[in-house]
Amino acid sequence: MTIALGRSDGWQATAVYGFAHLGKSLFWYGSELLFAFYLTELVGLPASHMGMVLALGLLVSAGIDLVVGGRFASRLSDAGRAARLQFVGSICCAAAFTGVFLGFWVPEGARFAYAIGAGLVFRLAYAVYDLPQNALMALATDDAAGRDRVAATRIWFSGAATLLVALSVGPLIARRGVEGATLYLALALAVAVPAIASASLLAHTLAQSPKGPPPAPIPVPGGPGRPLRLFWLLLCLMVVTSLATPAFSKVEPFFAAYALRSPTWGGMIVTAMALGIILGQPVWRILCGRFSRITTLVAAATLQVVALSAFWLLPMSYPLALAGAAFVFGLGNGGVGMVQWAGFSEVVATAGKGREGLAYAVFTAVSKASLGLGSLGLGVVLSGFDYRGGDNRGLVALMTTIPAVGAVLCLVIAAFWSWADRRSQIKA
Repeated sequence: MTIALGRSDGWQATAVYGFAHLGKSLFWYGSELLFAFYLTELVGLPASHMGMVLALGLLVSAGIDLVVGGRFASRLSDAGRAARLQFVGSICCAAAFTGVFLGFWVPEGARFAYAIGAGLVFRLAYAVYDLPQNALMALATDDAAGRDRVAATRIWFSGAATLLVALSVGPLIARRGVEGATLYLALALAVAVPAIASASLLAHTLAQSPKGPPPAPIPVPGGPGRPLRLFWLLLCLMVVTSLATPAFSKVEPFFAAYALRSPTWGGMIVTAMALGIILGQPVWRILCGRFSRITTLVAAATLQVVALSAFWLLPMSYPLALAGAAFVFGLGNGGVGMVQWAGFSEVVATAGKGREGLAYAVFTAVSKASLGLGSLGLGVVLSGFDYRGGDNRGLVALMTTIPAVGAVLCLVIAAFWSWADRRSQIKA
C-alpha cells in the first residue's frame, strides 16, 4: 500500500510529517521572534541596521527559493526524493542557524557585515529544507480532504513550534551580555536535534512507500481557468499575511521589555498566541469540511480584527486580558494559515504536475519578499521613536494596526474569491 499523508484511516505518516514541520518551524519562528531583538539588544546594531539585515536576508531568500525550485525540479516532483532533500537541508539549516547566534562574539566593527553574511547563509540553507517539505503537501496526498488534514496538522505543529520558542522569550529578554548571548546559542543547539531527527524520520517513512501506479487525473472544479485564478488570489493572500501579520510577534519582545517591563508576562502573551494557533486547528478543519475555505477565511480574519482591536483598547495594567486577546489573535492566525496552505496545495495538485517545486518556490518567494519589506519597514519605524524611553503606545500601535489592516485585506480577498467562484459556476 502506498503511503500517503492526510488519510483519515491512518494518521501515523501525517503525524511524522507534522513532527518534521515542527522541527523546521523551530528555526523559522526562532528567526521571526528572536532575530530582531537579538541583533539590536545583544549584538548592538541600530534598529535601522537590524531592519536592513532582516530585509536583505529575506529578499535574497526569495530569489534563492526560485533558484532552488528550478535547480531541484526533478527532486521536488517525487515524494521520496523530496523527503531526502529536506533531511539534507535540516543539517545545513541547523549549522547556519547556530552561526547567526555567534554574532555576539564577533568584533564590534565586523558585526553588521557578519550579521548580513550569516543571515544569507541561513536563508540559503532554509530554502533547501523548506521547499521539499512544502512540496510534499501536494506530492504525498491523495485528495482535497487529505490536504486539509495535512494543512491543519502543519499549522498545529507550527503553533507548537511558536509555543516552544515563546517559552524561551521571557528568559532571553531578561538577560543581556555574555549570559544572554550564551542562552541564545544554547537555544540554537537545542532546536537542531529535533529538527534533524524529525527530518530523518520523515525521509525514512516516505522511503518505505512503494511506487504505485500513476494517479488518475484530478478533475478541476469550476473549469480549467479556476486553478490559475485561485493561484493569483492565494499569492495575494500570502503577500498580505507575510507583510502585515508578523508585526505582532516581531514587536512583542520589545513590548514585553520596554512597555510591560515584565519578561514573564511578555512570554505569556506570545505563548497565548501560540496556544490559539494550536487549539484552533481542529475547529478550522471541521469548518472547512462542513462549509468552505472561503467561509473559514472570513471567520478567521474577523477573529483577528476583533482580537487586535481589543489588544489596542486594553490598558497595559491588565496583562492577563492582553494575553486573552493574543490567544484569539492566534486562533484567527491559524485559520488563515490553514486556508492558504490547503488551498495552494490543492492548486498545485490539480494543475501543477511536474512543477510542484517551482510552484511552491514562487509561493514562498512571495512570502519572503513580503516579510523582507515588512522587516525593513519595521526597522525604519522603530528608529523613528524612542521605544526604550517609554513610548508605549507606539509599540502597541505597531503590534495591532499593521496586522489589523492585513486581516481586513484578507476579508477583501475572500470576497474576490467568492465572486470568482460564483462566476465560474455561472459559466459552467
